[in-house]
Amino acid sequence: MNDQSFEEEEIQIPVNVDFGEGPEVRTQPVCFGVPLPQGTRLSAGRLRDGNGGCASVQLEPLSRWPDKSVQWMLVDAILPVGYSPGPSTLELGDAETHFSNEPTPSPKQAILVHESENQIAIETGTALFQIDRKTLRPLEQVSLNGIEILGASGMRLVVTDSSGEKFEAECDGWRVETAGSIRATITGSASFPQLKSLRATIRLNFYAGSGLLLLDVAVHNPNRAQHPGGLWDLGDSGSLLFQDLSIEVEFAKGASKNEVRCKVEPGFPASAIQDQSWNLYQDSSGGENWNCVNHVNREAKVTTNFQGYRSKSGTETTTGLRAEPVFDLSTSQGRTAFGTPNFWQQFPKAISVTQDKVRIGLFPHEYGDLHELQGGERKTHTVWVDFKTGESNLDELDWIHHPAKVQPTAKWCDSTGCIPQLEIDECQRLSDFDSLLSEAVGSDKGILAQRERVDEYGWRNFGEIFADHEEAYYEGSQPLISHYNNQYDMIHGFLLQSLRTGKSSWFKLGDDLAKHVVDIDLYHTTQDKAAYNGGLFWLTDHYVHAHTATHRTYSKHNCPANGMYGGGPGAEHNFTSGLLLHYFLTGNSNSKAAVQQLANWVVAMDDGCRTVFGIVDDSFTGLATGGDTYHGPNRGGGFSINSLLDAWVLTHQDEYLLTAERLIRRCIHPHDDINKNDLLNVEARWSYTVFLSSVLKYLNLKARAGDLDRMYAYAQASVIHYAKWMLENELPYFDQIEKLEYPTEAWAVQEFRKANVLRLAAAHTEGDLRHSLLQRGKEFSDRAWQDLLRFETRTNARSLAVMMIEGMTDCRLRENAVPPAPQADASLYGDFGTPEQFVSQKQRVKSQLRQPVGIAKAVASTLNPLRWQRYWRIKNKAT
Repeated sequence: MNDQSFEEEEIQIPVNVDFGEGPEVRTQPVCFGVPLPQGTRLSAGRLRDGNGGCASVQLEPLSRWPDKSVQWMLVDAILPVGYSPGPSTLELGDAETHFSNEPTPSPKQAILVHESENQIAIETGTALFQIDRKTLRPLEQVSLNGIEILGASGMRLVVTDSSGEKFEAECDGWRVETAGSIRATITGSASFPQLKSLRATIRLNFYAGSGLLLLDVAVHNPNRAQHPGGLWDLGDSGSLLFQDLSIEVEFAKGASKNEVRCKVEPGFPASAIQDQSWNLYQDSSGGENWNCVNHVNREAKVTTNFQGYRSKSGTETTTGLRAEPVFDLSTSQGRTAFGTPNFWQQFPKAISVTQDKVRIGLFPHEYGDLHELQGGERKTHTVWVDFKTGESNLDELDWIHHPAKVQPTAKWCDSTGCIPQLEIDECQRLSDFDSLLSEAVGSDKGILAQRERVDEYGWRNFGEIFADHEEAYYEGSQPLISHYNNQYDMIHGFLLQSLRTGKSSWFKLGDDLAKHVVDIDLYHTTQDKAAYNGGLFWLTDHYVHAHTATHRTYSKHNCPANGMYGGGPGAEHNFTSGLLLHYFLTGNSNSKAAVQQLANWVVAMDDGCRTVFGIVDDSFTGLATGGDTYHGPNRGGGFSINSLLDAWVLTHQDEYLLTAERLIRRCIHPHDDINKNDLLNVEARWSYTVFLSSVLKYLNLKARAGDLDRMYAYAQASVIHYAKWMLENELPYFDQIEKLEYPTEAWAVQEFRKANVLRLAAAHTEGDLRHSLLQRGKEFSDRAWQDLLRFETRTNARSLAVMMIEGMTDCRLRENAVPPAPQADASLYGDFGTPEQFVSQKQRVKSQLRQPVGIAKAVASTLNPLRWQRYWRIKNKAT
């Protein structure tokens, strides 16, 4: 970690530019994040390739170090034709004049944004875009060279309800989110009162010197699911059903006949459409398992009707498997090209062109059923539009299906201290690690092959990882459908491997999964109970089929006769670090919001005032750290602390840090009688190492902030206390196999976490204890590799999820000395008192009601109208 202040007039950041699978480098915008050393205060820059190519950049801080210098910077650029792939350099200086000796090519004109009461106008130097602030129509008008392109309706978002009636949204307002020299971002939001208050958010990105528009449309059902009995199936009364949701564009009528040209798949030639009429509909993934039971509706019926897509022009119909379309409409006023990324992957999708109108079916009516958004579910769709003059050339927009990716090198990331060390010296275990990851992704049993096997495609599924490890004890019909919902933070693992290796294929896995998680796996409602609102749904229940529960864990089809089943989001499944890194690498605002949402969920679930029990006892519920009875170190508390720390890094809001510290004090103490926690009961208590990992992260962040206070001393003393206990008591899991209900490869990969905790804890010790912890950690690691490599299932999704993070940490700790951690002032390591066992709110109320005096107090509280007023005020405020 680099703790030194870094003040320079110029720094050069090595990055890698990957143009993907495109056959030819085309002009395109890129947006990427870079970490900076503490103390960096540079405000201008440019991007240069190795062959003299150069591009202007726009800089935007994403996060800051404790000294307020920029920690992560978002960089926008427009890569010109001829820009070289491979190594590039991002040069940052203290002002634009710093680069005046070598002029940097600039766009024809920096973007200008003009706001008035009724309109927002965006001038890019090529086009003038106008937005009506009183409607949610993305564009009221577009002008090229003073000529208006759109007709009276402009571009609009239209929804068709289950009865066939069409509606436009009631606009809440538009705001300028970013107004930079390269990119301007405008965001609007609205609701459809006729459809259970369906919400819509539109984000528009405009680019300097271009008529290019990036359009993100997010639709959201804000209503809660009713989930009777804790079951979350399709068809819930909180769901919203509708026929169609589309972007419709009307073009101005001209004197000449319009022309439509399209290219449906990569490598296909562009073809002219006869009669100006064209329809393209992608019904399924086009894969071998296109009609998989992964695609059932609320009636448990598969809704895909045919394999792939159908394209109809006039009376001619052609078919294919996987469409990646780009098309344009040329009128006498100009030419407008369209493209929709992940068109086939996020089926169903449709495109229709008739004379002077274009429709992009995001949830198309051509689908063989009504579309269903579950309560608290959201979906974001992306469309690119390019307004320009000149001859049709669809190759210019082909890149949207495989866009360029820019990311900093591992060596640079290491030098900044922003993320764990990525560059690892060569060793045998690193070779084993790379082989394991390669097999887990690319083999015929890897996650990409498994995605095809269960057809993990469609708008609700794409990006998700199939939980193939659940097949080990599954006894039902094939294929098993089981969704992993970012268990053990696969997003984080994918993105770390992308940075470590420089391979954009890892980034794509993480990017697709992050976009899926923030829309589908999060419960986007404030209308349910605090323990659920805003939470992350568990993976599909163990060893059973998802059926109609989609990505929400518990299905009525799996409910036993006794009815003892069901649940909802809980603290033991909460992963934010990958979403935080995704935000830092991309600037994706949904990922940023998700980190805060999940941290706020932790705060809310532990707030005793938000439950009915709070009428009697309004202190902490305990839900953030476990169940009703055990609140020692466990994964629920560990994940809660981790999410609070991530939110603190993101926002520097003290509430998150203080809450994390309260949970640390609740669960561990420097003088704990550890044997009372029953940590050697591996089935029940294995996850205490997850908790210790989060406390070690806390110590690292506090040290980085220079905040070596009494709480730092408390946490450090607690970690050392538990590490000593581990040294004396812990055994490899497979040396106690009789304790394991399911002796799978999962125990081998979790052994790495144990090994890493011991070695990271060694940083807080010295002398013989430090040596013993490092040595014992290496022994556990050696045994973990030995046990893992004997399993044929070593590369399943669960193993991959853990190994991408813990396996990489193991390789790093093997080859690099663990630097000593700072110590707080000796006076702070005094008497920490005696441990106090936390009792949950529910248990406290039960205990109170066992005593006559307690019953009397409970009755008095229940009859107190002020208590009820406070309860409803808090509940209504949350809603």
